[in-house]
Amino acid sequence: MSHILHAGPVNVRYENGFLRYISLDETELVRMIYFAIRDHNWLTAALTFTNEVIGQTNDSFHIQYDWQTNDLGIQMTGKVTIEGEADGTITVDWSGNALNTFRKNRVGLCVLHPIEGVSGQPAELIAPDGQYTNAHFPTYISPHQPFLNIQTLRWRPASGGTWQLDFSGDVFETEDQRNWTDASFKTYSTPLSRPFPVTVQTGDVFSHRIVFSQSKREIPAEMAPIEVTPRSDNSTSTRPQVGVGQRTDGPPLTATEAALLKKLNLSHLRADIFFSLPDWQTRLINAIADATLLTVPLELAVFFGDESANELSLLQQLLKTENAAVHSIIVYNAATLTTSTELLQALVPVLRTNWPDVLVGGGTDDNFAELNRNPFDFSLVDFVAYSVNPQVHAFDDLTLLENIAGQVETVSSARNLSVGKPIHISPVTLRSRFTTRAGAATERLNQPPDPRQTTSFGADWTRQSLQALTDAGVASITYYQSHGPNGLVNDDAVYPLATVL
Repeated sequence: MSHILHAGPVNVRYENGFLRYISLDETELVRMIYFAIRDHNWLTAALTFTNEVIGQTNDSFHIQYDWQTNDLGIQMTGKVTIEGEADGTITVDWSGNALNTFRKNRVGLCVLHPIEGVSGQPAELIAPDGQYTNAHFPTYISPHQPFLNIQTLRWRPASGGTWQLDFSGDVFETEDQRNWTDASFKTYSTPLSRPFPVTVQTGDVFSHRIVFSQSKREIPAEMAPIEVTPRSDNSTSTRPQVGVGQRTDGPPLTATEAALLKKLNLSHLRADIFFSLPDWQTRLINAIADATLLTVPLELAVFFGDESANELSLLQQLLKTENAAVHSIIVYNAATLTTSTELLQALVPVLRTNWPDVLVGGGTDDNFAELNRNPFDFSLVDFVAYSVNPQVHAFDDLTLLENIAGQVETVSSARNLSVGKPIHISPVTLRSRFTTRAGAATERLNQPPDPRQTTSFGADWTRQSLQALTDAGVASITYYQSHGPNGLVNDDAVYPLATVL
């Protein structure tokens, strides 16, 4: 249940223990203040709230509750107190006590800043030693933390005025969450420059405070916002090609499933090829059979090892033997899930000679962050590719819908980074396909479905995602898998999201 509360002129939505949409009039100033407990694999522990008390007047409010977690091998308890005052100040006090020994990457309070009205706007940072730094929230997605060593953060949103966040209990810094298609910047602790994971001992105590307020110190008017002119890509298409991925956790397509999918006029079937898997040929032959049933060509996502030239030769021989139609190939280093200039220099001449009509792409099979942090010689490829899922940091319905805007942000940044190359989003899934680098291939090929895959919510999310990426001008999108629990159909059942496509 959510509550709309007021701290003087400032409105806030309180929901499930956290503050969302701190706003003045219709202007969103802060997207969210919350806390997270994340283990050594960056998995987020589930929380339980008890003894909740909410008190409110016309211009102030008071919230307190206890919290617990017993998840991912982490046992903690703590308290939260939130005070909203008549002058617009909101104070969040959080504490936690460790009941067992565990390893953590992050424990404590975080702030999400919206993109709209904040991107490109001026900011002022005050470090714990009192040093001032002038800065701006990034316009294009920053590959690394734009703000470091924060005790106080002041900023001037596009709507005017200067607002302030004061942090205590740890050193905070800001990352650009658009790297993971979150529609937000995030200020958090502890700095990633410090070694992690950290072992928390039984009895360790944590305490954080965040104070949001209207600043008494204005950011100087001469600190103007940064404005950019979006770069257009080199494609002439106004509608993306839309395909699906191969089902890899079950049987091939049936004739009934293929007939249902052919009504969608799909453009391609994506097949993942990991030469490290002993049955990669069988998987590829199954993909060729599925693509033949659908009468569409293949998009190959190929993960090369140390013998890339030999692996490519084996791949091309099999495809020739099976008389497979290939539309495009995305070239990845299996060890990093990214594309390197060295790999492209080794393989692209062979691809251009033997497959002159096949489009060659590069990027990452991971989140946009990995492309942003590992650029390569984009002149060697025809398009840039990366994957999308909306659940890297949070898993509730509202966050998934918010993060559709983050997909669009990655498109403009990818286009700028690659100097206008066409963008292929491949694939789009509701949940992450893997959690760690170890065993990533089998995790990606056999990920459990999100329960929302078969619901009207999944259809609505897909509709909004498709509309946003179409408006952004992407050239190609691969959604989900063809059939099965992670697909569009299953036997004679058609999932609601299939009707969107």
